[in-house]
Amino acid sequence: MRRLMLIFTLICATTHCVLSIFFVNISYLDLAKYASGTEVRPFQHRLLMIPFIRWAEANHALQVLAVRFGKFVPQSEPMSAAKLGCLILSILLLNLFGLWTIRAAGKLGVRQWWLIWTITIAILYASYGARYEQNLWYPYDIPHMVFFGVATIFLLQNRPGFFMAFLTVDIFLRETSIFLVVVAAFLQFRSKLWRLVLGILAVVWALSRYLAAHLYPDLIFRGRIPWYKFLAPWHIPQLLSIVGFLWVPVWLGRRYLSSQQQLALYVASGLMIVTFYFGAWNETRVWIEWTALFAVLAALELQSHFAASGEARKDPIDALSYE
Repeated sequence: MRRLMLIFTLICATTHCVLSIFFVNISYLDLAKYASGTEVRPFQHRLLMIPFIRWAEANHALQVLAVRFGKFVPQSEPMSAAKLGCLILSILLLNLFGLWTIRAAGKLGVRQWWLIWTITIAILYASYGARYEQNLWYPYDIPHMVFFGVATIFLLQNRPGFFMAFLTVDIFLRETSIFLVVVAAFLQFRSKLWRLVLGILAVVWALSRYLAAHLYPDLIFRGRIPWYKFLAPWHIPQLLSIVGFLWVPVWLGRRYLSSQQQLALYVASGLMIVTFYFGAWNETRVWIEWTALFAVLAALELQSHFAASGEARKDPIDALSYE
C-alpha cells in the first residue's frame, strides 16, 4: 500500500510539473506554421511532432476540450487544440518514463526505486517549470527528453538493441540526439556490436537531416544571440538551473561513480558546453536531454554517499527499497 501511495504521489507530481511547464511558459513557435511547414529553422527541421500537431489541430474532441479548459483555468496564452494535445502527450510520456524507471533503477544499482523518478521531476521543474525569463515551451521537448532519456539508461545498462530503437525515434524529434551517439562511442567503442549500432545511427541521423532539408528548404534561420549578453547578473540564477542546478554537485560527487559513469559525465559535460554555442544560455530547457543522465548519476552518488557515511538506516522510506 505504501508503494502504491508513493507511486500515486509521483504521478501527481509529474503531472503538476508538466502542467507548470505549459502554463508558466508560452510557445515560441507558431504551431499552425510548424504544422504547415513554414516555421523558421532549426525548429521546422524537427520532424516527428509535425504530424502529431496536424492531427491535434484537426481533432474535434481536443478543440472542444481546449475551449472548456481555457475558460476555467487562467494561463499565459490561449489554449489551443494543438497545445492541449502536446500537454496530454507530455503528461502520458513523462509518467510512463517515471513508471519505467522503477524497474530500470534496480538494474542500474539504485536501491531506492523511487529516487530516479523523483530527481527527474526536480530537474525538470527547476530547469523548465520555474522560469522568470525566457519562459518558452516547444512541442517536442518532453518527447525528446523521454526518448533520449530511455536510450541513455539503456546505454548505461549496455543494451544496444533497445538503445538503437529509442534513439532512432529521438533522431527525428531533435537533431541533438547525435550527442548520445558521441557519448556511446566513448563508453562502448571497444565493442564490435556497439560500433555497428552507432554507425547505423550516425547514418540515420545524417539521412534525417537530409530529409528535413529536402522537405523544408529555403527556410529562414533564427539568428544566434551574442554570448556576452547572457553574462549580465540577472541571467545567472536561471542560467545555473541547467539540469536542475545539479551539474556542479554531480561533478563534485563523481568519486562515488564507476569509471564508466564518470566518463559519461565527462563526455556529456563537454557536449553541454558545446550547446552554449547555439543555445540561449538562460533558456535552460535547451539542456533537457541530459535530465535522465543526471538523475541517474545524482541517485547513485546520493546512495553511495549515505552508505559510505553510515547514514543509511532502516526507516519508513528506506523500507521502500529493493531490499
